Amino acid sequence: MAEILQIYKIFEKKFGSDEAGKLTEALETFIKEKKRELKRELKEELLKELVTKQDLKLAEQSIRALIEQVRGDLQSQIERVKGELKTEIEQVKGELKTEIEQVRGELKAEIEQVKGELQGQIGQVKGELKAEMERLKGELQTQIKQVKGGLQTQMEQVRGELKADIEQVRGELKGEIQKVKNELLKWLIVLFVGQATFIVGLVFTLVKVLKG
Repeated sequence: MAEILQIYKIFEKKFGSDEAGKLTEALETFIKEKKRELKRELKEELLKELVTKQDLKLAEQSIRALIEQVRGDLQSQIERVKGELKTEIEQVKGELKTEIEQVRGELKAEIEQVKGELQGQIGQVKGELKAEMERLKGELQTQIKQVKGGLQTQMEQVRGELKADIEQVRGELKGEIQKVKNELLKWLIVLFVGQATFIVGLVFTLVKVLKG
């Protein structure tokens, strides 16, 4: 019984509890069948001949020797299977290790390739965006200069017109200069607000055009 338990433990380590149970049960059945077969053969021999106690003792020794032989054969087979399994496990371990290293190298190469491609694309987009920003900057500067020049021209024109009007009013209405000054001040304020409104509207229009 102790030998069967030891064999079961060996099988369990190599094949798992289910397979070990089946193998141990098969082995135990085989040994029992062998014992029964030997006992039957011995009984038949004893019935055929008049046997003595010495013959029985010899037969028992033969049976024990046969059992030991079977046990030794099974032990040898178990050790052989154990060695073969150990060799196969080491071989599979080496193959898996080689495959893992190969896959690791392939993945590393692919990662480096993708990294290089992404860096190239990022550099290209960065250059395109920089060029587009420089182009927009130039266009905005040109448009701002144009608007500034137009506003300066309009302001000079208005300034000249106001100056002429002021001189005319001054010559014609010297007696009512204080009243004219007050009215002119109001008119200047309204005109300045109008020009400021015009300038603000022009700037907003320019911003909308640039955003569009």
